[in-house]
Amino acid sequence: MQGFKVEGIILKRRNLGEADRILTVFSKSKGKISVLAKGVRRITSRRAGSIELLNRVSMYLHQAKSFLILTEAESIQIYQKLKEDLTLSTYAFHIIELVDKLTAENQENPKLYEHLVNVLQRLSKNPRQILVRAFEAKILSNLGFVSFEGLLKKLELLSWDEVEKLEISKKEAMELEQLLRYHVERVIEGRLKSRQLFKRL
Repeated sequence: MQGFKVEGIILKRRNLGEADRILTVFSKSKGKISVLAKGVRRITSRRAGSIELLNRVSMYLHQAKSFLILTEAESIQIYQKLKEDLTLSTYAFHIIELVDKLTAENQENPKLYEHLVNVLQRLSKNPRQILVRAFEAKILSNLGFVSFEGLLKKLELLSWDEVEKLEISKKEAMELEQLLRYHVERVIEGRLKSRQLFKRL
């Protein structure tokens, strides 16, 4: 079958056999997909660096019987600042864990992809928790899980430029965090791993 190209962000990876990896990717054109990356754990693999967690990647894939197979990969953005800083990496992994837990496979959602790229780019330059809260509100609303009111509705509807300029009190920040955590945990019927990391910070 003929190959095709997708752009996506690596949400998760797991090892398979001695040299392969299965990647969970949230893509611009196909939503969340599983991709088999053959031989990428070998020292000689040229693709390994491109398919690190959090990377925004251009991938060339072809459809095998039960898997999409990665044939080429090239990094678009690697978000190095997010990976190097402990607090920022906790925010970033929380965001990609949210996307992984809340989305179903093969459901195209270019708007959510746009939100994901936006929040990661902006966190790299301006590390504010309000960006994380806005992403939580936007993903829950985008996927139809919650209908918000008040400040949460504002976060859902504001553009990313407007979110960055938004100033809220410490009390409001705590209330937002608690409310959004409640909604997320109710939807996924459990707790996010990234919540444990937040507690340690």
